[in-house]
Amino acid sequence: MEFIYPDIDWYTGISEQKHVQPRCPYANVHRRYRYYASIYLLGEAKITTKMEDKKIQELEDFWKNSDLFPVLAEQDTGISGPNGKTTGFSNFCPEVSYDVFGLFATSLHKYADEIDIETAHRQLGKRAYPKDWRWNWASVSPLHYLECPVYSQLIGSHSSLTTPSSENDHEQDLIEVKPGFMGISINLRSLLTRLSKWWLSKQG
Repeated sequence: MEFIYPDIDWYTGISEQKHVQPRCPYANVHRRYRYYASIYLLGEAKITTKMEDKKIQELEDFWKNSDLFPVLAEQDTGISGPNGKTTGFSNFCPEVSYDVFGLFATSLHKYADEIDIETAHRQLGKRAYPKDWRWNWASVSPLHYLECPVYSQLIGSHSSLTTPSSENDHEQDLIEVKPGFMGISINLRSLLTRLSKWWLSKQG
């Protein structure tokens, strides 16, 4: 199996080959549930700053009313670890994983204990790649956003997903009755958004 070090060069390299945007265009707490869930859990685990309770409640209500909310625990984002320690991150948004851990991965798991760490480091001391995540992690599952199971749903989503920004920017009518030439004007922002979605769908 090919060893992958999922850093920014690996990630943007795939994006360039596929002729898509370098980073996920849906990496936002209002546009992607896994992005929100990843940030939320990192805050709860005190790895990053915790969001305000009011914002958490707002986003919880928002996502629970969306058809993109996971219905099975196996599909949901999660963290795990023994004795109050956080050692495992599952179904994470790779965009968040990179911002926090420096790796575009959906799953990351640390070594179980010091014995495992020492054993791994002893082996790596004999043979390791120039860039090797195994110095810090027992397992890592690289993921580019194009391969994310949620991404394809977002591209052509007809869900009930709406946000203040999407209502104002993305769901506006293409042609609006506004003061303008011949009494009609074109909503250029909406037009560009639709063209962008069409172009991205053709690159998949």
